[in-house]
Amino acid sequence: MKIYGEYVENEFFKQPNGSTTEPTWSQFYSDALRFEAGLEPTLHFQNTVQAESSVPAVSKYLVKNFPQFDLGIPDQFRVDLWVQDFNKDLAAGTVPTLSILWIMDDHTGGPPTADAQQADNDLAVGRIIDYISHSKVWSTSAIFLEEDDAQNGVDHVDGHRSPGYVVSPYAVQNGPTDHTYYTQVNMTRTVEQILGLPPMNQFDLVASPMTTAFVKGRPPESSFKPFDHLPNQVPLDQGVTPSVASKDGNHSVEVLKAAWLKKKSQIFAGKLTKPDAEDPDTVNHLNWYQSTGFIRPYPGESTVRHPKEFNRAAPQVADLD
Repeated sequence: MKIYGEYVENEFFKQPNGSTTEPTWSQFYSDALRFEAGLEPTLHFQNTVQAESSVPAVSKYLVKNFPQFDLGIPDQFRVDLWVQDFNKDLAAGTVPTLSILWIMDDHTGGPPTADAQQADNDLAVGRIIDYISHSKVWSTSAIFLEEDDAQNGVDHVDGHRSPGYVVSPYAVQNGPTDHTYYTQVNMTRTVEQILGLPPMNQFDLVASPMTTAFVKGRPPESSFKPFDHLPNQVPLDQGVTPSVASKDGNHSVEVLKAAWLKKKSQIFAGKLTKPDAEDPDTVNHLNWYQSTGFIRPYPGESTVRHPKEFNRAAPQVADLD
């Protein structure tokens, strides 16, 4: 078993030059790009991050150079750390039976725009599935993906809904929509049954495994074909590199945008390692406006609002789920 980034409480930094400060988002991203282009045999900041957990059972399996929740680090850097470890395990025949991997930049709030961070997270997921499905362990693999919670955004069905995915040769592919009610506990129970693990508590004990997500009997050979990830369509450094003014040159839009970006820097200051530590209504409006060019009103509202209207206090209790 290996744990990458989950249940980590602190992280420390020691750069190759001896500095104990955290590299910038741009430095991490540049490092990832150079590594992925084959310009460096390993990441320059390969061992810069040192994560720790006070839970002995976690610390025993923790990959110490993998970052904790930190929106100042791009997910591509995390994938580059993981894939090197994965390839070593493949070569040695020691791929863990269970790996827990947390990539979290879809939370938004880091230096790039909300769209760029979503794209970073999507690309990271695609690359991970690509690497595993092209490996020799693919025929005995199942990848479960879930978000930590439904956050604060409701949809047309239920505000508690949250995306969940199962990627495996043994998962139903190209089938009808599955309307079975599942929770994160059902996913946990499914993993336990696959690995032959006993339930941890009464909740997963009574939870049903996700049987409808898997085929009965031997899957068709086509299900064992690997997946190829698609490249990102949004620049991952959008919002970090200098941007041009709006196409129509609308001064009021530029003023509103500048005000919201200032608000972003204020509400996320000192909180990039703290999940969901900002007022969700403010963040929801910020993300919507960023994604729509600061010209479309938030759903249910008639105008694009100024950030000075948003002064609700941040949550007083940390998100521990």
